[in-house]
Parts: sequence; C-alpha cells; structure tokens
Amino acid sequence: MPFLCQKFFYTPIRKLMRIFSVILALAVTFLVISCSKTNDTCNFGDSSKVAPKTEQDNLLDSITKYNIDANLAPQGYYYSITNPGTGAIVSNLCNTISVKYWGGFFDGRGFDSSSSPINLVLGQTILGWQKAIPLVKEGGDINIYIPPSLAYGSDVVTDRSGNVLIPANSYLVFKVHVESIR
Repeated sequence: MPFLCQKFFYTPIRKLMRIFSVILALAVTFLVISCSKTNDTCNFGDSSKVAPKTEQDNLLDSITKYNIDANLAPQGYYYSITNPGTGAIVSNLCNTISVKYWGGFFDGRGFDSSSSPINLVLGQTILGWQKAIPLVKEGGDINIYIPPSLAYGSDVVTDRSGNVLIPANSYLVFKVHVESIR
C-alpha cells in the first residue's frame, strides 16, 4: 500500500510543489522589480574640477587676511565644520537637501540668505556646495570659502530687476546649516 500511495499522491504533489515554487519565484521577482525606485530625472555627474592655483592662492590670501581657520579641500575651496551633525548623510548629487544659509563676501557683505529652510537638489547647486555639503551630516553646520571657478566663474549673478548680486570672478563665503537630507 505505501507504494500505491507514493505513486498516486507523491507525483502530483511534487509537480504542484514545483509549479508553486516557480510561481512564487516569479511573483517575488515581479514585486522586487516593480517596487524598486528609479530616478530617471537625476542625471548629475560628479565633477573632478579643481580650482586653478592662482584662485587657490587668492583664496588663501583672504583666509589669512580675515584670520579664518579653515581646511583646504583637494578641489581648491576651503571649509570649516562648526558642527558635524548626527543625522543622515548625502549619498549622491540627487539628494534633496533642506538648508538655512547665508551667502556673501569676505568683507561681510551678504548677497543672499535664508532664515527658513529651503529645499535644493544638491546636483543643481554650485560645485563648491556639491563638494562641501557632503562633509557634514543632517543637523550639521559648515562654512565654505569658494573660489570663482567652483562658484559662478565669470558669470554675473543679478536679481530679477537686473541689479548685480555677485560680480564676475567673485570669491564667496557661505555659512550653511543642513536641516535634512532626502
């Protein structure tokens, strides 16, 4: 009798188990593929641009003149981290960062600021920010000293009325607080 049971029941059950396994594998594969996020609109490439030596030297002159304690980054900007933060980190240029900031010049004149957090896609910011912001975590504070080639270069930045906010070839200072990273 055991042989009869095996012949009549074992074979159909085994086939059903194989079919079930295949269906389960296909379902899991479909679920993983359909749930994976793709960001087709984010095509930012990391830049390997380095500021020219003359810009780095001029930037160092300002850092020295204003007695600023800052570190030189390999790309040629300077930075000082006043609070490293404790939260999430920037994983790529497609991250949206929420920041409060002040932007200005070494002489203390400001050209822009935000006392309320604003959201920016990191890859849409100037190169100095793209390189410096990932040095701190969520909740962190960083001061960034940027030469022209890592900022706006020879472009003049104006407001909506045409007034010059940032002259061409300006050396810039940013004080940034990173609220959140998404």
